[in-house]
Amino acid sequence: MEILIIGGSRFLGPLLIEQLLNDGHNLVVYNRGTIRSEYGENVQFIKGDRNDGFRIDEHFDVVIDTCAYTSLHTQKAIDDLDFDFFLHIGTVASYKKTEIFPLSESSKLGEWPLWGAYNKGKVDCEKVLENSGIKYASLRPVYILGPGNYVDREHFIYSHIDKSLPLKLPGNGEALIQFVFCKDVVNSIVSIAQNKFVGAFNCAGDEAITLKGLVEAMGEIVDKTPNLVFNPETDGERFDENEFPFANENMICSNEKIKKLGIKFTPLITGLETDYLNHYKKSLQLSDR
Repeated sequence: MEILIIGGSRFLGPLLIEQLLNDGHNLVVYNRGTIRSEYGENVQFIKGDRNDGFRIDEHFDVVIDTCAYTSLHTQKAIDDLDFDFFLHIGTVASYKKTEIFPLSESSKLGEWPLWGAYNKGKVDCEKVLENSGIKYASLRPVYILGPGNYVDREHFIYSHIDKSLPLKLPGNGEALIQFVFCKDVVNSIVSIAQNKFVGAFNCAGDEAITLKGLVEAMGEIVDKTPNLVFNPETDGERFDENEFPFANENMICSNEKIKKLGIKFTPLITGLETDYLNHYKKSLQLSDR
């Protein structure tokens, strides 16, 4: 297939490109080129800013949009590009705040104050898609884990544990949340794109865990007891990402729909252990030199 990836320069992007190439697809990658502009001889790179219009005449079997954050982003992609199927990488943060869990793909989208402008922009993207009349899918991941994350998550926690620094959990640290590993998100994207599955799909691991439980589990992986403190001032909507990478707010989503497509999710502890041994352990050793 002829596939256009909008974005693709970091985290999910390199893995996604590698997997699609291995499956024999022809790829065009479009982004501003500020992070990366070399993708190898088998990938056509087009440098551009989507806000200025795409100016691409090629027809694509699939467009994968990894970085739409406003309705204008999505609308311009739909208006400017020629394609058969559109895959929007959304988020579970587009759901309307509720106390009823798990969230399914039929749960209402809308305002969730914790997520602010990010929530509003992603909701607006989905509204554009819903009203567009095109053939599309929306993938809605939970918090994504994995090496190469541009959000300082696992490394932040591991480095604090390793150096015996206090880890300030928001509120009581008892909120239940879910995670998904980068490779599982990529597998989901590839499956939906190749089969042109239509609809919304949550992308979440099978387990939920508290923030406190997560940090304690990561402490067991490095064989050190975390220095836990709790900050009621950053509970819920007062979340401070600079103090801790995850908010103390329940977010539990059903993954039954996407699992019916054959997607399997890495168990949380297995994935954490693998990524620590293959990546974070070495990075911590290097930072201590």
